[in-house]
Amino acid sequence: MTPQEFEQALRNNAREVRQYTSVAFPRVAGEITLRFINGNFRAQGFQGTSFKKWKKSKETTLVKTGALRSANFFTTQNGQATIKNNMPYAKTHNEGFKGVVSVKAHTRNSYKTERVGTGLFTRNGTERTRSVTVKTGERTVKAHTRNVDIEKRQFIPTDQNDSPTLNNAIKREVTRDLRNLLR
Repeated sequence: MTPQEFEQALRNNAREVRQYTSVAFPRVAGEITLRFINGNFRAQGFQGTSFKKWKKSKETTLVKTGALRSANFFTTQNGQATIKNNMPYAKTHNEGFKGVVSVKAHTRNSYKTERVGTGLFTRNGTERTRSVTVKTGERTVKAHTRNVDIEKRQFIPTDQNDSPTLNNAIKREVTRDLRNLLR
């Protein structure tokens, strides 16, 4: 290889690395981070410096409809990826909240159950019945404040609480990609 060919090969490699860091790397890092976040939901805890399991409950924590979990996405800019979740309660669950919340005035319905005939009869002639919930009234609730203490259940890494597990996964993938680029 002549010095000119070597210089040209170096320029090509430098161009490919610049292209990778500005375009491909943010996409790769974003996809790995989304997999990491979904893994946190599956594991029911945050995989940070140490695994912090969320407080036990009878059902899956933070997943009822799956809206919070599926609302995670990433955007890419030149050389960086940003993880976002547009659910209004995502920040509260990820960072926790302790404070006073004001509740607006509203109405509250009251119900009772009644046995109602179905129109069908048994062999001995008694009518079959079923339970029906009937609205019996409504009350107005005045506006008031409530003390709220929502425990931190982190699922997205933040600047203050980063995850070595995620960083190592991204480093492994970037190292693999750069080795393939520079061959």
